[in-house]
Amino acid sequence: QLINMIGMIVEFRDMESGSHTIRIREFSRELLKVVKQKYPEYGLTDDEIETIADAAVLHDVGKISISDTILLKPGRLTNEEFDIMKTHTTKGAEIVEQITAMDESYHKHCHDIALYHHEKWDGRGYPEGLKGDQIPLSAQVVAISDCYDALCSPRVYKPPFPKDEAFRMILEGECGAFNEKLLECFKVAKPEFERLVDTLQ
Repeated sequence: QLINMIGMIVEFRDMESGSHTIRIREFSRELLKVVKQKYPEYGLTDDEIETIADAAVLHDVGKISISDTILLKPGRLTNEEFDIMKTHTTKGAEIVEQITAMDESYHKHCHDIALYHHEKWDGRGYPEGLKGDQIPLSAQVVAISDCYDALCSPRVYKPPFPKDEAFRMILEGECGAFNEKLLECFKVAKPEFERLVDTLQ
């Protein structure tokens, strides 16, 4: 309940996010279900899938620390502003570290997702430039979910992309590099992702 409440606070702070955190949780759950079936080497259990999906709610908690002039800017950010925006990952991890009243596994997933959900498979992400499986699986899954939702959602500087176009952009690397195994799972989960976009407005 506490984590869901914090997620709601982030929603209210980021005026354009709507049901963003809820969709990220559900996208992540659906993608992880496919990963469990298709790639058993990851060793996912049903309990871990639920834990990661719930932890995904806190992926953007660090945005609480970003000033309104940047977070709510009606347009694209300058390079300097974007550098500040990128600190929501490290700030988010710091916030999670202060929340001690949670299960150890849950706490680790919350921390990893908040810190690493903008890392890229080819090492071109942030904040640490991790590469490949240096990036925790939980953060990799949330990264795809977050990217898809951002493309399908309206922003002050862009209308929403059609669902098929958002899907194509991710698969073709227009949004950065992702794990090929997860992209194969993303293909399988496509119908569920599209259903969730339509139902969780």
